[in-house]
Amino acid sequence: MKKSLLALAVLGAFAGAAQAQSSVSIYGSFDAGVRHQTNFDAAGGSRLSMGSTGTFNSNRIGFKGVEDLGGGLNAHFTLESGFNSGTGALDAANTLFNRTAAVGLGGAWGSLDFGRQYTVPFKTIASYDPFGYKYPGIADAVRASAGTRYNNDIQYIGTFGPVTVRAEWALGEVAGDTGRGSAKSIGGTYAAGPLSVGAAVNQRTDAVTDLDTDYWTVGAGYKFGPARVSAGYVNQEAETAAADLKTRWTWIGLNYAITPAVEVTGAFYKTKISGAATGDKDNFMLAATYALSKRTNLYAGFDTAKYDGAARVPAAGLGNTGGLSRQRGISLGVNHLF
Repeated sequence: MKKSLLALAVLGAFAGAAQAQSSVSIYGSFDAGVRHQTNFDAAGGSRLSMGSTGTFNSNRIGFKGVEDLGGGLNAHFTLESGFNSGTGALDAANTLFNRTAAVGLGGAWGSLDFGRQYTVPFKTIASYDPFGYKYPGIADAVRASAGTRYNNDIQYIGTFGPVTVRAEWALGEVAGDTGRGSAKSIGGTYAAGPLSVGAAVNQRTDAVTDLDTDYWTVGAGYKFGPARVSAGYVNQEAETAAADLKTRWTWIGLNYAITPAVEVTGAFYKTKISGAATGDKDNFMLAATYALSKRTNLYAGFDTAKYDGAARVPAAGLGNTGGLSRQRGISLGVNHLF
């Protein structure tokens, strides 16, 4: 009996030690408000809406876990799901963890992860997008990111002093051809003091046509006093049956902290399409946030977009289903982080 009690006590001690070395956390962002948008349909009608997946910040609920394996090595995972704040529905039908589903190993050498993940270009652009991927459905940096996430992605990230390097290979899973449907990227960011500089290159191959899309981006940000200026450029060339379709995104923006609680951001995004089709989009945005706390912000934003040619298609976003040449929007809401 005494031996059994002693054995249980030893097992309990080991279980407690293992539990102390592991942790799971729940996090998320809840964004809700109203948005008024002109020229929403082909008849030129305006729309006042609440339901969205996050006007200012993408709605999400996520779970992160990490286990200390000893010797500086850890195992970790991330599961993240998006939702609509107006209806409570998932923002992707029949996909629970549509935002992230990845597991990997990490250490002083970096992190190697497997699963559905944010792309290397997406992570690189984050350092020089004026809005830092806020207003994701309105600003154009998300559209310029070579795809927000990849499925079946093998990704490495390592940070060494001021330099962060990234590489990925998203498997196409096409029988007999490892290239079809795949994507490959490398990128890096240098951040020291007020300066940050980033660049990435990417190639994607269509699973059906086997045609390639070549992509590269570069940008920088610089902080001086209460202000920060940032600029970025993206070049993408997609092979088509007729001719290459070239899309170039350029942007510049300024963030200014009027007080510790109040920040104003202005940015201009230019999209230019040439080759197999031609078109342009000019998108100007001005927005402000008021921090009620470290986790809760009130936000207000104004945007005006002008479309021309091939840019006037539903893929341009902003509900531009009617191919109209100009849209304006006003957004008001609250964002809470948890």
